This record gives sequence, structure tokens and C-alpha cells, in this order.
Amino acid sequence: MKRAAFAAALALFPLASFGAIKADHASELRPPRPEIPPPPIARSHLAWVAGGLGAAIIFAVLCWPRRKPPLPPPDPFAVALEQLGNLRADAAAATPLAASVILRRYAAQAFAIEGSGLTSEELVSGLVTRRLCPVELTNAVWHFLSDCDRAKFSPLPGHTDGSALLGTTAKLIDELEAARAKAARTL
Repeated sequence: MKRAAFAAALALFPLASFGAIKADHASELRPPRPEIPPPPIARSHLAWVAGGLGAAIIFAVLCWPRRKPPLPPPDPFAVALEQLGNLRADAAAATPLAASVILRRYAAQAFAIEGSGLTSEELVSGLVTRRLCPVELTNAVWHFLSDCDRAKFSPLPGHTDGSALLGTTAKLIDELEAARAKAARTL
């Protein structure tokens, strides 16, 4: 029986507790707390402005035009033909020195022979070691450059036919270009 009374007291306890709250104790209750403040990021727009500026800077850096790549070096064949055309326009400037300079520069640039002031021997040996130029053509270049060197360093001024000199130079440059193009196709 004690068990039944105890079970009944437990079952009816919540009902009895409502009666224990009296109306005069309601005045002792605390007032409600103030609202929870908003998070700091919602109060300050500074973080949003800073984030927006950062995103704009990153976007601008990604979209900024890049530097243009450097232009490729001019084609040595076109440069040599232009220089020969300039010499043909001025017949007085068509000397063995000018013709050999054009041929030397073309051959050094076209066949990637290093050196700024190549002698005839260095240029021809560079053509031979590269093996991109046929032997007959290398011999023709050697003979032409040695004739130009003799005319340059001769104590007596020689009379050379400018048009024949420029014709020989143009023929050698054309043949060297053909040999370079053939070597480029076979590699």
C-alpha cells in the first residue's frame, strides 16, 4: 500500500506544484533580458566593403591585359634582301665590303653561328660544322668572301662591277636560304 500511495503522489505531484505558485510571488520575477545583439559583422559594413575591394582588386589583376610577347626576330633572308635592294638603289655604295657584310650577317643569323665580328674563315668553318649547307655552296661562299677580303685589304683600289657583285651576293644568299629551308624540312 505504501507503494501505491507513493506512485499516486508522484503522479499527482505536477498538479500540486501549480498550486504552490502564488500570485504574490509573481512580482519577484526578474524583468526580461534585452535582445541579443546582432553579430559584429552585421553591425559593421566595413568588413563587407573591405571584402568587396579585395575581390575587385583580384578581379582587376586577373583581367588586366598581359604584356605582349616580344616580336620574333626578323627573318634574316628578308633583311638581307632589303639591304641588297638598298645597295642596288645606291650604286656608289655597292662595294666588296658592303656585299661581304650583308652575306656574313645573313649566314651568321640564318645558320645560328655565334659571334659578332666573324672572319671569313670562322663563318665558313661554322657552315661546315653545322652540316646544313652543301660543300659546293660552302666553297662558293668561301671564294666570294676571300675575293671580297682581297679587295678590301688591297693597297690598290680595284674597280669592281657593282651590279655583278650584288648579283653574286643575291645568288649566294638565295642558295643559302634554299639550303636552310631544305635542312629545316629534313630535321
